[in-house]
Amino acid sequence: MLKLKFHLKDELDSTLCRSSNSQLLVDNEPNKQERRGLVRGYGTLLGNAYFRNFLIASTVLNIGRKLSWIALGWFVYQVTGSTVAVGMVISTATVSPLLSSILVGGMLDHFDRRTVMIWENVVRGGCLSLIPLLYWFDVLAIWMIIVVVFVDGCLSSFTTIGTASILPEFLHKEELETGNAVFTMTGQIGSLIGPALGGFSTALMGAPMTLMVNALCFLMAALLYYRIPPEAYHSRKIASRKVVKNKWRRFLRETKEGFTYIFSYKILIVIALITFFFNFTYAPLEPMLPVFVDEIVKAGPGTLGTMWSFFAVGSFVGAILWVRLGRRFPYSYSLGLVILLWGLVPTSLSFFTHIMIIYSLMFFGGTVYAPYNIVSPTLRQQLVPNEMRGRVFGVYGLIAGLGFPIGVYAGGLLAELVGVTQTILFSGVLTMILGLVVAAHPILRFKDVNTLDLSQPETYR
Repeated sequence: MLKLKFHLKDELDSTLCRSSNSQLLVDNEPNKQERRGLVRGYGTLLGNAYFRNFLIASTVLNIGRKLSWIALGWFVYQVTGSTVAVGMVISTATVSPLLSSILVGGMLDHFDRRTVMIWENVVRGGCLSLIPLLYWFDVLAIWMIIVVVFVDGCLSSFTTIGTASILPEFLHKEELETGNAVFTMTGQIGSLIGPALGGFSTALMGAPMTLMVNALCFLMAALLYYRIPPEAYHSRKIASRKVVKNKWRRFLRETKEGFTYIFSYKILIVIALITFFFNFTYAPLEPMLPVFVDEIVKAGPGTLGTMWSFFAVGSFVGAILWVRLGRRFPYSYSLGLVILLWGLVPTSLSFFTHIMIIYSLMFFGGTVYAPYNIVSPTLRQQLVPNEMRGRVFGVYGLIAGLGFPIGVYAGGLLAELVGVTQTILFSGVLTMILGLVVAAHPILRFKDVNTLDLSQPETYR
């Protein structure tokens, strides 16, 4: 498995996998050299039936995630009356995807990706529907909610890692940055309307029925994944069922290979550590914001929701601007500038309490934060060959994702010592320092990217 040289598909297979269902013929196909120089616009991307179905499925899941987050938090507090119980549920939902991310990567590399993604969403929908069903039968306990949330969180890694691993199969290399931008923009739709739908639905129908509606979102996503042909998910043939049975034994070895691959290239280590520390410095802000709004701004949950809506709108605008303006400077400057500008947001929040200034800061924060979720995954997708993406991204997710729960815990401890405002300020200052370090580091100071290959290990070291 250490033979990691990247093999391109032949021209016909590439055309069949990446064009829409109505354009499967290869008549008048531009030659390879011309197509490499072509960056398709949004309209052309959405005309790709495979990409479109995959995008709609992701959007539905994002809306459902935000919808259920409002309903579940309200439901747990309503049933238990305990903020500790709410914290336990949130912690479980945060940690469980990290624990499953390594095995998920191996499965996506060797099993039929379409089958895995379909069953993941069917099972998640079934699990989530257990909460209202058990509640209606009057047998629901907090430990049952935690178990359901843990299983749901573990399975959510298939969507997180699967999106990053599968998306390049539907697009040409030149389309990846635009494709990731489209995913970032539509992802903000969930942040825009998901909380509002969740609050309205919970008030109108109750939290249990809202969770049942969310279960339907998973089934809808599964149907959309089913509409994409199996061969579109893989640039190489997957093993037969007989061989697949034996591959369960290889997960530990392949997990080790994922770590080995990442640690074979300094650039991959650096990218993972950048995201780890960005998560760590950002994380204290999220649990502090509700307390900040309540104790410092003297406002209610409606204000908190509006703040995140401004952030979501800003993210949408930021993604559009990034693609339209284009990245014309090295990755170190791109990532470093994004991190630095985001650090200005919590730093400024610690000095202002006027609500319109806070809304403006959150909008600005969304605008400058959005490019990170475009540039970082695009860079990883271009560096890692398709046959290794699943397990490498799984290991990457574990390393980078650990920064968030550690940051949340550290932020809570710091708030007990110095207070909410000072914790937010400290988060912003640390983030700006991180941005300066990233911008100054020479390893990411390049514009063009080639797929990594162990036969040429010095390329990006």
